[in-house]
Amino acid sequence: MQSSTTMKAVLILAVFALSLYLLYPTFQLSRYTEDEKIALDREDRNSLIDLKSKSVNLGLDLQGGMHVILEVDIKELLNQLAKNKDEAFTTALDKTAAQVIESDEDFIKVFNQNLLESGNRLIRYYGSRELSSEEQVIDYLREQTSETVNRAQEILTNRVDEFGVSEPIIQQQGTNRIIIELAGVTDPSRVRQLIGKTAKLEFRLLKDKEVALAVAEKIHSLVQSKISPADTTVKADDEKPAGDNSAVDLDQLFGEDKPAATKADSASGGEDSIYEAEMFFLHPNNQQTILVPIEKREKFKVLLASDEIQKIIQEESSDAEFIWGAKSAYEGQFYEVYLVNKRSELTGETIMEADPRAGGQMDPTSIGKYEVNFSLNDDGARIFSRVTGANIKKRLAVILDNQVYLAPEIQVKIRDGRSRITGLNSMEEAQDLSIVLRAGALPAPVSIIEERTVGPSLGMDSIISGGQSALYGMILVVIFMIIYYRMSGALANMALALNIVFIMAVMAYFNATLTLPGIAGIILTIGMAVDANVLIFERIREELEKGKTVKSSIDQGYGNAFSAILDANVTTFIAGIVLYTFGTGPIKGFALTLMIGIVASMFTAIVVTRVVFDYVLGKWSIKKLSI
Repeated sequence: MQSSTTMKAVLILAVFALSLYLLYPTFQLSRYTEDEKIALDREDRNSLIDLKSKSVNLGLDLQGGMHVILEVDIKELLNQLAKNKDEAFTTALDKTAAQVIESDEDFIKVFNQNLLESGNRLIRYYGSRELSSEEQVIDYLREQTSETVNRAQEILTNRVDEFGVSEPIIQQQGTNRIIIELAGVTDPSRVRQLIGKTAKLEFRLLKDKEVALAVAEKIHSLVQSKISPADTTVKADDEKPAGDNSAVDLDQLFGEDKPAATKADSASGGEDSIYEAEMFFLHPNNQQTILVPIEKREKFKVLLASDEIQKIIQEESSDAEFIWGAKSAYEGQFYEVYLVNKRSELTGETIMEADPRAGGQMDPTSIGKYEVNFSLNDDGARIFSRVTGANIKKRLAVILDNQVYLAPEIQVKIRDGRSRITGLNSMEEAQDLSIVLRAGALPAPVSIIEERTVGPSLGMDSIISGGQSALYGMILVVIFMIIYYRMSGALANMALALNIVFIMAVMAYFNATLTLPGIAGIILTIGMAVDANVLIFERIREELEKGKTVKSSIDQGYGNAFSAILDANVTTFIAGIVLYTFGTGPIKGFALTLMIGIVASMFTAIVVTRVVFDYVLGKWSIKKLSI
């Protein structure tokens, strides 16, 4: 019997020693200040990563960070999936989007109802040989929605993983929402760009110079016809106020007079009119590029979206559209606008590698800027080779999220499948763009509908208040147990301390995240661990009152209390599984510590205290138990 007790004691000591070993990286990491962590990251990044991977992570509410809810744009997805579109379709889609925002109803169900009210059916817009009934179309749309959200979650997970956030929480909420929790994030705007960017990369050919010039001339003629000649109609140079040298600046910029085909008189169509003089100019050296003064950008956007301009584009080329440049040009004075094919020659799905680097290595004009060099897989390289070989001397636009980053002229056939995106303002921007390109484009746009940021100071306050709550609760329990159960109570307190050590060690081993609700779970576990000892001690008291020996009372006490303790802990553990499976971030944190605590408390309350009792009884002949 004594030999068995000794083996159990050795096992407990071994588990305790292992727990301290597992907790050592956590203690070591907690000793570093933020500056020391940054220095260690620069000197030995792998060492810091290894240390973090073996430590207990602090959750969003304890170390600060971001909580974001993203919504996948189902409206845009349904618009992309439609094989046919008309005014009734667009009206029903817009109406549905407005209704769903207010009611949070099922998008597809409401969309179907709105189409039926207008005398149309889903099959008209989505039908095919495989989708020959309304039910099949609805099932298809639901399946596509589910796959899109799942794919978006997968891509966002890849982006966040590459960004380097430890223990991110990314999970779906409802049918089209994704919750992201990123602990320790200090730059919310950068994260916002990282997770919100669709990252749809396309290569499209610019329309031929003749088509672009014809469209520009017709737009210019339309604008001039709309401008009211009520005021004076004289040349800008004649009426230019003293000190206003804008016209001179433009001439200096272009190196020649502005083309007459796009130069309107200095009359205005009214303060609120979208038609104004000198709304745009053709680039003197490249008439496939329109230059829009930065102050007239918004009005020109409205102008391009108007039915009259769209009709002009359709007359000249049915497969063309205007795309804006991603950055302002010419010292921030203009935005470039390009007339490009609607059809993509190649997309970013074939990207294999993407690396950020400083500009100027291949192009002296990009010195001081940053760029992303990327390579395509075999399929992409083959297509890229064919496209560049068949369109030498034509311009190919590199478009990311419907913005042109560059539109170089194809000089030679590019066989190696390599290209680049230039003009980025910082290395961080280049790094983030590399991440999203490698992770892939989102299958549909996403928007941030809720965002909460917890500062590091608030997180530290939570740690202090949570730690104080746990400490005060533990002190009260310790005092109560010693007063009520005397030496046996002190034994229960020792088991309680071991219980907390075991919980934290298990969390460190699994690199789990400790949250504020997790601290609440530990506090609850303290009560549950003591509750098990209370049941045992009360049973021992009952046996002692019957006149049984100390050893017999202890045997009977543990035996009689075991079933009640097991039942209570098993049912609570099942509740913890349910909370962890279906709960969100904070609930998961609570459930995790609760389940670990239940297992640890069963071990300390039943095994540890029993071994101590057996050891004491075997060592000394005790006639009276302090309980």
